[in-house]
Amino acid sequence: MERVVDMENSSSNHIPTSFYSLIGKTVVEKYGRFKGRIVSYKVSSKGELDKIFISNNGFIMYKTPSSIELGGRVVKVIPPPIKKASELLDELQYIYLQLKTLNNILSIDSRWGYIEKYFKMFRERFNRSLKEVGKTLKNLENRRRYINSLIAEYREGLFTLQMDLESGRIDTNIYKICYNELSEEILRLTNELEDIENILSEITTASNSISELINSLEKRLEEVESVETEEI
Repeated sequence: MERVVDMENSSSNHIPTSFYSLIGKTVVEKYGRFKGRIVSYKVSSKGELDKIFISNNGFIMYKTPSSIELGGRVVKVIPPPIKKASELLDELQYIYLQLKTLNNILSIDSRWGYIEKYFKMFRERFNRSLKEVGKTLKNLENRRRYINSLIAEYREGLFTLQMDLESGRIDTNIYKICYNELSEEILRLTNELEDIENILSEITTASNSISELINSLEKRLEEVESVETEEI
């Protein structure tokens, strides 16, 4: 959360000072659809970033935080379903790492009360993440269908372009320019589709791996608790 400061002589202006650094930054779309710079931004009533305004060869557009990645020297614009899914995958991978660490510690330290404290914490964190998994996967599936439909439409465009060339209705040079532009967009869409496929698989794999690890840890903790109870 960005710190909000009151501007002098104006109690209604709440502008996070760190957002000033966005002005003039280069913006690139993840799949190469455009490149521009940030020319301004808008802050919400809560003092959070609401929009960035981007100039792309004189064309002004805006993007919301759901589709922008601010880390680094260059601001990236990413399709919202992919950005959300990437953030969720990062969270799942972090949870898996923590549970894996607990599992390794348990192998050398049987103080189950100590391990159980953190096990419950990360199990609960995983359960909260699971609420987002289904929705995120559904959004990715919708995006995949949309991308496939676009690819099909643009391929129809290539077919029409080819017919017009062969019938002599368009100049060869014009054909090459138009063909290349359509082909490049199909390639960008194909790359996005590949990312969607990969992240769908990775989220599913991560969720299953965590579930298996949780079940294994639960059994091991029960065994350790049973042994310690018998010793008492």
